[in-house]
Amino acid sequence: MTKRGSTYYVRFIVPQDRWQDVGRATAARAGIRRDIVKSLYTKDYRQALLRRDAKLATIRTDVDAALVAHGLPPLHGDWSPACGDLQQQLTDQALQARQALEEADDYRAPYYRNDDPATGVIVSESISDRDFGADVVRESLHESAQRIAQRIGGPAGDKAAREACQQAQAIASGTATPLGILLDRWFPQIDGVVTKQLIDRHHLALSRLGQHLAQAAGIETGDPEGYARSIPIERINRKTAGHFREWLEKLPGLGPRVVGFHLSTMNTFWKWAQDVGYAEVNPWTGSTRGLKRKISLSTRARGEKRPYTDDELVRLLTQARERMTQPNRGPWARVIYDMLRLAPLTGCRQNELASLTVGRVIRPQHPGQLWRISVTENVSKTRSSVREVPLHPIAQAVIEQRLADLPAQPAADAMIFPECKPGGRDNKPGHYLSKRYATFLKSVLGENNAVDFHSFRRCFATFIKQAEANGADSCSDLVLDHLLGHKPVTLATNTYAAKRFDWSVYNRAIMEMGDRGIADVVLQAMRT
Repeated sequence: MTKRGSTYYVRFIVPQDRWQDVGRATAARAGIRRDIVKSLYTKDYRQALLRRDAKLATIRTDVDAALVAHGLPPLHGDWSPACGDLQQQLTDQALQARQALEEADDYRAPYYRNDDPATGVIVSESISDRDFGADVVRESLHESAQRIAQRIGGPAGDKAAREACQQAQAIASGTATPLGILLDRWFPQIDGVVTKQLIDRHHLALSRLGQHLAQAAGIETGDPEGYARSIPIERINRKTAGHFREWLEKLPGLGPRVVGFHLSTMNTFWKWAQDVGYAEVNPWTGSTRGLKRKISLSTRARGEKRPYTDDELVRLLTQARERMTQPNRGPWARVIYDMLRLAPLTGCRQNELASLTVGRVIRPQHPGQLWRISVTENVSKTRSSVREVPLHPIAQAVIEQRLADLPAQPAADAMIFPECKPGGRDNKPGHYLSKRYATFLKSVLGENNAVDFHSFRRCFATFIKQAEANGADSCSDLVLDHLLGHKPVTLATNTYAAKRFDWSVYNRAIMEMGDRGIADVVLQAMRT
């Protein structure tokens, strides 16, 4: 509503893409019409509230009739909202009413006996603006809920409309809080703290929750996440959580690991809701019980991830080297060949290598020491992943050649692998490398779910342990944890032992790994 002078008016906003159509249908002077303003013929705010919705409905009906008369589609086109969309609209209406009621004056004027304040006896009170507004809201929500009854039809429609109306009235009165209000607070808090990929995973989980809740209610929705956002948090209980897990596990193509991800999203969000006082209990506590076993069985059936065999490493290195010599080779041929020598000799993750810069290459200050590369906090996966890794002479030769190919006196932030342009939701340099390496791997070893780029880290760990088994004193479990960027398991090592040893320890470990942990045929394939 708007006010002109002392009279209230209602303003109907025309969608921008229909300005010309409505202007033509209503014979607007300028040829377009952005809005339609009509008087409510009252100076009383309460009376204006009562007339507003009816006037808006009349304006819409008149505009649609004018459009159809000119051979144009009505404002809503051919679209007809699903029941779930109608409930979302009802929730939005309730939220707007909630805000209006919170801002309304709650003063109730006292009525004294014999209309004499001097008596001091209050016999009753007047209706406040908030009380009056609450009555208007109840009538308005009930009228809007009838669209759900008309859409479904029969007793089922009446029941759905009644439940939707009760839910909307609870939202408007402030006794229920839709998930959407809380999610709009939660997502900004975790943005920048977790990866974009994880945020996308949260949205997918909420979308599937909305799909489940809509199916359980026997209604359709064109926006499952939006439907979930319209549901009050108070409606979600342990029974709902249990049914949701059962529903997820029955979805075709959805493995136990993904089920666990979705339940983890709910558990994380509800913990936050408890912290901010909007959830008394967390119905998702224990919802993943038994999934770890199912994930283990699923992994076993699919094939556990493993390190590459010596034969596979030789085949990969040979194929990559041959592609390097082809005249029509692309820029990724060299990147993959270099990664095949760096990854198994450093144990670094894909993005840790792809994001390597000049400033993260550390040259030794004393003769006899190995070069090192630094994994900084901005590219590490966890806090424990921040580390420095010595370079085996073969890996060092790769980095030296890469540095020599850069322009003279490169900046500290110059990329060692400029081919690895950032990409993906999190804008990581390893994004496109992941895709190119997967294609290369499939072309050499065929379909094989047991190995991937991460298998080079498994190779590195295997090389270290094989060297230890062959008498390498420096290749202990603790040194391996430090080099891989893992938090040690035992209390003695993760609490009392030094977080970093003297660099000579790591240098010896890397050299002993090459001498006693890696097969000669693999080393030869890396050198040539």
